[in-house]
Amino acid sequence: MATVTPISSNRCRRPQQGPGRHRPIGKIPRVRDRQARGSAGTGDGFSFRSRSGNVKCERTGRCDPESIEMKTVELNDLILAIYDTMINSNGWAAVLERVSRYIGARGAFIFELEGVGNQRHIRAPYYSENYNPELVSSYLASHNDQELLDQDTFARLSRPTDQIQLISDEVLAESETELQSRHNVKQMLKWGIRYRAGALLNKDQVNLDRFALQFSSSAGPLSKEHFAKAALLMPHIAKALNVSRPTKQLADKFQSIADCIDMLVIGVCITDAGGRVVHLNQEFQRQIANYPIFRKDSSGRLVMHSDSLGGAWTELRGSLDNHGRFGARPRKEAIISVIENRPHTLCIEVAPLTSADEFGEAKLNGHIIYSMDTGNSYAIDREMLASVFSLTQAEASILEMLAEGMTNVQISEQRAKSVETVNSQVKSILEKTQSANRTQLIRVATNIGASFVRAPSSPK
Repeated sequence: MATVTPISSNRCRRPQQGPGRHRPIGKIPRVRDRQARGSAGTGDGFSFRSRSGNVKCERTGRCDPESIEMKTVELNDLILAIYDTMINSNGWAAVLERVSRYIGARGAFIFELEGVGNQRHIRAPYYSENYNPELVSSYLASHNDQELLDQDTFARLSRPTDQIQLISDEVLAESETELQSRHNVKQMLKWGIRYRAGALLNKDQVNLDRFALQFSSSAGPLSKEHFAKAALLMPHIAKALNVSRPTKQLADKFQSIADCIDMLVIGVCITDAGGRVVHLNQEFQRQIANYPIFRKDSSGRLVMHSDSLGGAWTELRGSLDNHGRFGARPRKEAIISVIENRPHTLCIEVAPLTSADEFGEAKLNGHIIYSMDTGNSYAIDREMLASVFSLTQAEASILEMLAEGMTNVQISEQRAKSVETVNSQVKSILEKTQSANRTQLIRVATNIGASFVRAPSSPK
């Protein structure tokens, strides 16, 4: 039987600063020969896609059911590797390299846009490990303005639906000649990059989680197969980035997530392949003790009390197909559990986790559960939320009160407005944020600019 390992925060230390483990300065490596021939770039060395779309074995040249099965296993392994970054953000470079090979691309990036006005700039927190960090930094600094214009075009052409749209760079200019004349394009051509594509992975906060792919001349222009393969992976990348925001904040501040996980205001629980609890933080323990939602059975498995929620709980702990269903708005996948018919609820999010080395679980093959008590008080970025969702000042003020845990009645009393007026304003906020209910709304609000890490001196 697995045991729960106590985790303390008294060993939390700031991360060491340094360049990290990177390749020497030099040109971005040329695409591999197998990719240059137009293959899917899977990197397994065994199979490739024929022009008819059938999987053929390189050794026999015949359609092989085993090769098809191998491709499925490869895809699932890659999706699981994407979710493992949720507690190991250092793994993104290797994962994005695998993503680009699977799709048939030269490389992949996750971009973020920061600042406003003439201070606006683009940064790349994650990118394929075959790219040289100094060249990437130099390129973004030299071509910041044009890259921002390109990102604005990708965003403008993305539909407001949950679905993620991968958009080719052919939309970036009136003609191919104009595109090729730009300085940033000429620089990329020197590195063997001829085609690009971009996508929004976070449509709640469009400045975060911008996905980009680069292709060589021989691999492009983008084909239906490129788009189809990217579509299999992008929703999972979106979910991994979005749901793991609390643990990412912890990793940014301290050397060890495991040592400091009690500092999160979000409940976190890790289970093994049998559903047994192997790690959980103090906030998750508090929720188990105070709310009739979760319990541990006699074998140490984490189970849900509510029969009405059991189906969703089972689904998210089952097939990978049950994850990433809401594309660029992963928070809609959360399990919403009402507590004693009160408006405040737990927002529960589940993702697969194959390993958790830092927690001493190298071969976990289980899941990580994030549980947010939306009845707690959270400090949100009121002005940023007002800007992102076009809220009026009154609506922004009400959203701030909702995040503090106040009910509509309490808000009406504090603002000296009728309950009907407050109800109408809350309804407007829900519509503008595309939130189905109050719990989703708090989940959205806290995921944009809020801190999930307690100050070391704060009581737990």
